[in-house]
Amino acid sequence: MDTKIGRASRGRRATTILAIVAMTATAAGCGGKDGVASGEETASTPGTVSIGVLVNASGPTTTGEESAPVILRAWADAVNAAGGVAGHRVRMSIVDTKGDAPTATAAVQRMAHDKSVVAMALYDASTEGVVAGAITKVGIPVIGGMGYAPTVWGKSPDWLPLTTSFPSVINMGMMLAKEIGSTKTVFPVCAENSSCAAAGPVAEKASKALGMGYVGTLPLSVSAPDYTAACLKIKERGVDYVMLGLTTTASMRLVANCRTQGYNGKWGLFDGSVWPKVMKANDPGVPIQIALSAFPWFVDDAPVTAYRQMMTNRHVTENAWGTPHGTSAYATMQLFKKALEAARPSLSAQVTRKGVATAYGTIQNETLDGLLPQPVTFRPGRPQQPVNCYWLATYEHGTFSGAELGKPVCDPPALTGTH
Repeated sequence: MDTKIGRASRGRRATTILAIVAMTATAAGCGGKDGVASGEETASTPGTVSIGVLVNASGPTTTGEESAPVILRAWADAVNAAGGVAGHRVRMSIVDTKGDAPTATAAVQRMAHDKSVVAMALYDASTEGVVAGAITKVGIPVIGGMGYAPTVWGKSPDWLPLTTSFPSVINMGMMLAKEIGSTKTVFPVCAENSSCAAAGPVAEKASKALGMGYVGTLPLSVSAPDYTAACLKIKERGVDYVMLGLTTTASMRLVANCRTQGYNGKWGLFDGSVWPKVMKANDPGVPIQIALSAFPWFVDDAPVTAYRQMMTNRHVTENAWGTPHGTSAYATMQLFKKALEAARPSLSAQVTRKGVATAYGTIQNETLDGLLPQPVTFRPGRPQQPVNCYWLATYEHGTFSGAELGKPVCDPPALTGTH
C-alpha cells in the first residue's frame, strides 16, 4: 500500500521511539494470556507453506512498515515462479494490525489454528510484546521481521532477530555521533506522550559511555509548525550533534528550522525513522547521518543488486524496496529459503512448525553474503543471540551513500559492558 505523505504525516503523532518504549513496557506482563491454547503439532497442506505476518501498515505509529508486505508478496511471487522453496509454494498470510493489540491478538489466534502457517514474521513494535506469549506457546517459530522487545527477542525460544535489537537500536544513534567526532549531544523526542522520553536514559548512557557530553532529552511536539525556540536552545548549549527521535516529518522540519537559525551541527536519524520517501519529500538541504538495522538498499554489491532486480521485475517501486523495512523483509525470506533448502532431504511432504525450527538449526554463523548485520546462529527450542550491529551511512539531497555491505558497525565494549 502507498499512502499519501501529507495525509499520513498528519495522522502520525507517535514516533518509532514511542512504539519501542511502549511495547517494551507492556511486554513483561503479557506472555501467555491471549487465549491461545497450546496445540498439537501442526502441518502445512501438501505443497504449500504459509508465513504469518503481523504488520502495522496503517496505524498511528507506523513509520514505513507498509513496505514490508509489498516486498514479501513480490518475493513469494518470484520464488514460486521459480519452483518455490524446497518444492513447496510459499503463501504470505499478512494481517494489518494497525498497531492495535486486539486486532493482533485475534490474528494470532487464527494463525495458531491454521495448519498451513508454519512460521511468522513481525513488523509491529506496538503489539509484538502483547502477542509474544501466545505465539511461543503454540510453537510457531518467528523467523525475522523487525522487532525490539527485550523480553522477547533474545529471550523467547525460536524467535530469531535479524535486525538490530534493543538497546543497540538506540545506541546506534549515538554511535553515529562518535563516528563523526561529536562532543556534545541532545535527543529531541515527542512531547505528546511521556513514554517517548523513556528512551532518553538509554541515549544518555550511550552518549556518556562513548565519551560525549549529553545536554539532555528535549521533548517537542511533533505537530508544532515551527521549532525556532528549540533551535536557539540547541545553539546556546553548544550542541554539535542532534539525535533525532521525532517522527520523520517532524525531524526534517526541525533540521530545516535550525538551518534557518544558523545552526551548523550534525544530525542523526536511525532505524525505523529512516523513511526515505518522507525524507525526500521534506528534504532540509543538509547532510543527515543515518543508522540502519537492515541492509542498505543503495549499495552495488551483488546480493543487493539481485534484490533490486527482483523487485523491479515484479514492478515494485523504490518507495517500497528502498526502505529498512523492505530490506529486512527480503533478508528474512532469503534466510527462510536457505534454511529449508539445506534441510530439504529431511523435510516431509507436509512441513510442520517443528520441522521449520529444526531446519533453522542448520543456520550457523550465517550472514547471507552480507545482507545480515552480524552472523546469526539458530538454536532450536532456545533463545537466540540479540543483534548489536548496524550500518552507518549518509543522506544528502535525496541520495543515500557511505554504507559498505560487508562492514557493519557493532556496539563497542563501552556500550555492551564487556572488555
